[in-house]
Amino acid sequence: MKPLETTIEEVLRKAIDSEVETRAYYQKLAERAATPDVRKRMLELADAELLHRAKMERKYREEVGKAPPDPETPKIDLPYDLVNVDMPRALKHALERERESESYYRFMAERVPETELGHLFMELADIEWKHKTDLQADYDRSRADQPDQCLTDLCSSVSPPLPPAK
Repeated sequence: MKPLETTIEEVLRKAIDSEVETRAYYQKLAERAATPDVRKRMLELADAELLHRAKMERKYREEVGKAPPDPETPKIDLPYDLVNVDMPRALKHALERERESESYYRFMAERVPETELGHLFMELADIEWKHKTDLQADYDRSRADQPDQCLTDLCSSVSPPLPPAK
C-alpha cells in the first residue's frame, strides 16, 4: 500500500470542509422536505454540523497553532428526483452520508496505524460513527410501523433492485 502523504493540518482542514459540506447537504434536503417535521429534523442535523465544525476548528488551532483557513464553499447537487422527501428517506440519505465519512476516516487510519495522524483519523471516525448510530436509531423509529420496509431499504442500498418476476 502506498504510504499516506498528508499532514495533520491537511486532514483537519478536510474534516472542516466535510462538516461544512455536510451542513449544506442537510440544508438542501430540508428545502426538499415533504413536511415541516422533516424540514425541522434536517435543519437540526445541519445545526449539529456547526458544532462538529467548531470542534474541528478548535482541534486545528490546538494542533497547528493558528486559526484554520476559511473552508471552500460547497456545491451540493441533489438528484432531481429527490423531492417531497419524507422522514425515512431523509434519514436514510443522512445515514449514508455519515456512513461514508466514517468509512473514509477508518480507511485512512489503517494506512497510518499507531501514529498521531492515525489516532486523529480514528477520533474522526468515532465521531462519525456516533452520528451514524444516532441517525440509525431515528431511522429505525421512523420505520417502526413498517418493519418490511426496513429490509427493502437495506437491500436497495446494497444492490440494485431485481427485475420483476415473469
